[in-house]
Amino acid sequence: MENILKTIMSERGGYRLSGSEANKLTKECLQKALVYLMKESPFEKISVTELVKKSGVSRQSFYRNYRSKEAILKDMWQNIYCQMAETLWDKKYQKDTYQWYYDMFTIIRENGTTIELLMKAKLHITDGEGILPLFQNVFSAGDMEERYTMSAYEGALKAVINEWFQQGMKEEAADMAELCNRLFGDYHGKLIETIPDSEAAESGGQL
Repeated sequence: MENILKTIMSERGGYRLSGSEANKLTKECLQKALVYLMKESPFEKISVTELVKKSGVSRQSFYRNYRSKEAILKDMWQNIYCQMAETLWDKKYQKDTYQWYYDMFTIIRENGTTIELLMKAKLHITDGEGILPLFQNVFSAGDMEERYTMSAYEGALKAVINEWFQQGMKEEAADMAELCNRLFGDYHGKLIETIPDSEAAESGGQL
């Protein structure tokens, strides 16, 4: 099978890339190569030599972008995490919480293979990160009751996501969104109200 870099360059017409574009492409190739290899072998048995061969990038390019294969995993996880964070900061969902749940489950489904492989690799997620960002880092709690209510909602939602994922995501994103919106929608809308417009605009989804 042709290496990933050649495949991508062929698909995109083989045009010349700037330095930043080349680095982005290198990371994309390495991430795709790692996903491919992890479907065939345990993460710990995959070597850098195999990675660069499958990806089509040089060993020098590998180390220019990543210190280790573990760093690729963390980058992949961060990409998913940031997608979820951006939705939490977007106030357009304040009056349409169904759409937030739908978009959230869609993101998880689209990244399902990567998430599963990351879990199999037993990637250590630091600072309590999971698929969803910690709500305490996004929403404001006015008092003790609000803080614990937020924690209860976060825990319940994560339990639903985990069960859905572990059961193979059999239900459609629309069905899960309808369920969660019925259970939690009013409360999630109130949480979004606590984000000042200025913070939502400046955050750009960064926590």
